[in-house]
Amino acid sequence: MNETQQKILYIEDNPDNQRLVQRVLGARGYLVLIADDGPRGVSMARESLPTLVLVDLGIPGLDGYETTTRLRSLPHLDGVPIVALTADSSFDSRERALVAGCDGYLVKPIDARQLPLQIAEFIGGRRDKVSASTDEARLLRAYNQKLVERLELRVRELSVANAELQELDQLKAQFLSTLSHELRTPLTSLLGYIELFGRGMLGELSKPQSEAIKVMRRSGNTLSQQLNNLLYFQELRTRSFHLRSVHPIEALRQIIDTFKERAKETGLGFDVVAPNVAPIQADSGGLEQLLRSLLDNAFKFTPHGGRVRLVLHDEPSRLIMRVEDSGIGIAPEYLEKIFVPFYQIDSSLARNQPGSGLGLAIVRHVVDAHGGQVTVRSLPGKGSVFTVVLPRSSAPRPA
Repeated sequence: MNETQQKILYIEDNPDNQRLVQRVLGARGYLVLIADDGPRGVSMARESLPTLVLVDLGIPGLDGYETTTRLRSLPHLDGVPIVALTADSSFDSRERALVAGCDGYLVKPIDARQLPLQIAEFIGGRRDKVSASTDEARLLRAYNQKLVERLELRVRELSVANAELQELDQLKAQFLSTLSHELRTPLTSLLGYIELFGRGMLGELSKPQSEAIKVMRRSGNTLSQQLNNLLYFQELRTRSFHLRSVHPIEALRQIIDTFKERAKETGLGFDVVAPNVAPIQADSGGLEQLLRSLLDNAFKFTPHGGRVRLVLHDEPSRLIMRVEDSGIGIAPEYLEKIFVPFYQIDSSLARNQPGSGLGLAIVRHVVDAHGGQVTVRSLPGKGSVFTVVLPRSSAPRPA
């Protein structure tokens, strides 16, 4: 495109009119940009600086009057002529267009010979004015009333939509509550019997059978973790956190033991450093879910032969919990996004790992509810370090 080529933004929903204006003005050296509706026209006006804007007053949705008013609020369009191009030739329509912010008013059908001359006049400085006989105050009141009516209609539509969303949300909560019982009950029995088989309590197993049981246990635990994350996240909005004196090592011992066993099965090194950790005011269930999610995240993204390390560091006013891994790491642009519910990094390495994208979102929520902080340092290919800082005593924040 020629750097000096003048751009005309044409906001029009009729394809035939779009093509006609493009051909007529294109033949005179103008670059004609097309927007099918008002919002798109406003967006295109922000992205570029048109020499002139043509707008059809009868476009659906955000009509030409309202689109013009919106365009007039864009600082970089100050001084750029906006010209109405419409089939309505009435005097009242012309005056309302000028009151709304138009600088000119051209009537369809388009005159292919006159249009380039008219466009050149507006670019050159021509500006139409409201007629002296027009009651401009009356037109402004009528125009403002129309805008208010449209706003009221939109508010009513949003209110109805919001009520429907609340009803759907309630139905979803009821469904998940039922799902919790219907899935957790058989899954508990399934995992229990797999555990009994694995320990040889239901008879001696052959080597292939033992290997099969290990795969079943691993898959069952993954399914259990995903289900627990989904249901726990659903409960977070209504769940109350009850802080009491909790000894971190005692509260987290079962989870630590579970991941020690998982480390053996997956060929990972797992170290725990937690010397003389004093009790802390915390919600024990939330604390368990927090550590389970952090360790699960570290284990999932650390390849065979890697290491995961859990460090609990005691300070007079706070507890520092750090989970380090030698895994695939996280690129800098994803470090904040990973805490967003259901967000998963779109990479070939991350996609191969099962997950719902809820673990780290739960971590942040639990940490916030305890008045703490969670941070992450990571380098792609070098591993990650997640650090959670919890105040030793604090009032629970709303979930």
